[in-house]
Amino acid sequence: MEDKDLIALIEKATGEALNEEKIKGLIDAGLAPYLKALDKKDVGTGDDLADKGTKIVTLSQFLGDVRRMGMNEGPAHVEKSLYTTTTAGGYLVPTEESRELLDLMTTKWSVIPGLCRRVPMATKTITFPTATGGVTVYWVPETTADKDQTNPADFTQSGGFKPPSSPTFGQKSLTAHTAAVKVVVSNQLLDDSDPSVSAFLMSLFAEALGEALDIACLRGTAAATDPISGLDALITTNILAAGADFTFDDILDLIGAVQDSYNSPLGVDILGNLKAERTMMKLKDGDGQYIYKPPTQAAGVPTIWGEPFRRDANIVSTYGASANETRLYAGRFAQDALLGIRQGVTIKTNPWAEPYFSHNQTAFLAEFRQGFTLTTEARFAMLTGVPIL
Repeated sequence: MEDKDLIALIEKATGEALNEEKIKGLIDAGLAPYLKALDKKDVGTGDDLADKGTKIVTLSQFLGDVRRMGMNEGPAHVEKSLYTTTTAGGYLVPTEESRELLDLMTTKWSVIPGLCRRVPMATKTITFPTATGGVTVYWVPETTADKDQTNPADFTQSGGFKPPSSPTFGQKSLTAHTAAVKVVVSNQLLDDSDPSVSAFLMSLFAEALGEALDIACLRGTAAATDPISGLDALITTNILAAGADFTFDDILDLIGAVQDSYNSPLGVDILGNLKAERTMMKLKDGDGQYIYKPPTQAAGVPTIWGEPFRRDANIVSTYGASANETRLYAGRFAQDALLGIRQGVTIKTNPWAEPYFSHNQTAFLAEFRQGFTLTTEARFAMLTGVPIL
């Protein structure tokens, strides 16, 4: 059908004589509601889940919607088109809830990821250059004598020549790995919009995901194929062992091993569990002063020899022949530890699965894809044989 035929049909149906200006006006009037300026609070980042406005659904409401869609029902709180589908049956956690979930993971259940540099990943593996050798600075004397520009014998530092230096580069690969956890929730809990329910579910997911990620960064994963390497495997240069009598010198050597690897005033993060912290609280230096300093504020960070100490409950306390030893880690995490972010938390479910369906429950599979590596492992150190109290 040609345009003139379509216009003739519209004129017949509306009783209006249409020309170019009339049609333009009708189109402008129809588009006007969609072209008006938006309030900034109505603008999302692309994966926001809003209930036809600015209201963000709670985690329990989101999980309920995922269960309903798994049963081929329409979601109750958000239009289905607003859910971001990443894989068949998988939905990204809402942006606001995702931020809260991440904050809870890194502040309560996971330590190392919160200290690292975050690297967005557009593919499963990214490769980037790293400097393996630096450059040399030369002091050259002033010279006014004419030099033969073609005689290599005159190309000397003492003669005013500036020798070149060649930096060396290597490559570092960062690979994203998938971590998954299954959480079983009662359907009645999902249908309860009480904020305490969402807080409970948030803590449940954060604990499972946060601990899994933190343990992977510490000890790696035991997967037969495509495993993640943690600090225990990545640190190879500075592996120290505490002496028979654990003293402040052992801690000083740990910090010094990291500081000696770079010329920078940047600080060194020390990681240990609560039992190691109690041990270090009793250590004194040669002047009889405690090397451990408690935080000056309630939410502050304690220090050891002036360096921040980070408590990590996922560090094992049962090393050694008598299972009474732990480890300390130190390094420049903010500069040289990378956490690759390939995909945020995704929720999948099969609400028909047994035995959950018969018990009015739903099993959710929560997944995320992230990677971990060190740019320069010599800027990290590990101290073994630390006694616990």
